[in-house]
Amino acid sequence: MENLNVNEVDSIKGKVIIVTGANSGVGFEIASILTCMGAKVIIACRNEIDGREVQNYIKGSSEYINLDLERFASIEKFSQVVGRKYSKVDILINNAGVMFPPFTKTHEGLELTFGVNYIGYYFLTNKIMPMLRDVKRSRVVNMSSIIHHRVKNIYWENINSQIYYSRSKTYALSNLFRIMFTLELEEKLRRKNYETIAVSCHPGVTFTNLYRYIPRVFRNTLLAKVMNRTIFQTPYKAAMPALIAVASSDVKGGDFVGLDSKNQFKGNPKIVQPNEIAFNEHLREKLWSESIKITGVDLE
Repeated sequence: MENLNVNEVDSIKGKVIIVTGANSGVGFEIASILTCMGAKVIIACRNEIDGREVQNYIKGSSEYINLDLERFASIEKFSQVVGRKYSKVDILINNAGVMFPPFTKTHEGLELTFGVNYIGYYFLTNKIMPMLRDVKRSRVVNMSSIIHHRVKNIYWENINSQIYYSRSKTYALSNLFRIMFTLELEEKLRRKNYETIAVSCHPGVTFTNLYRYIPRVFRNTLLAKVMNRTIFQTPYKAAMPALIAVASSDVKGGDFVGLDSKNQFKGNPKIVQPNEIAFNEHLREKLWSESIKITGVDLE
């Protein structure tokens, strides 16, 4: 597959786009770029001070609406507020996430990484879908990570860290689940003849606030900037795969937009292959079934 050119994406002027985790890092860059391109961007994050600062900073046609993916009630309220304010949503970008936190539980008793990084995506997407499904060229874009390639097997009895908790394994699994969710959602959307497509992407590697739980030495601002400009890539550059996933007509439902380098730490956007586990229909159906059990929500 040839590289995808960010200068050749379709116009998104006037489109309503939700960006979760838009208060910092790659999410902030995505929201800023989309606003500059003329989109109406909904800044969805839990910290009101940060959210309003971003709204004031990027200006344009942007609006902060509170969203805490750790709480089902917050996701419900967010969806209701968006529904009252807007007649439709063109694109939902599920970008928010946590990485390597100490063992913590969400309000619903889910392990934090699993609860926010995957269940939060599943719940929010299904709640927003009524505003997406009849909108031509609408999309759900799920952010993932190259770390998902590390998963070799899924231990279903421990997907919520019921038996043991491993920061890195749990993070990798949540990112695999995001891609599995994308592929299964795409199939269900086609069966229902909805206008929406589902795609996923990953940003490569860039040091942002997502890394707040790694050793302090790697959180040094100067060191992070140096590494982002040498070994890895800047948050702005890391936002490019998401931009392609959002606006390129070359991207089809189920595609996974990554980078054109061998290790995919840095590079230019390109459609790549995810972990082969994601193509297992039985495992995807099982994940969807487990998600319904946890949330009580299914695609309408």
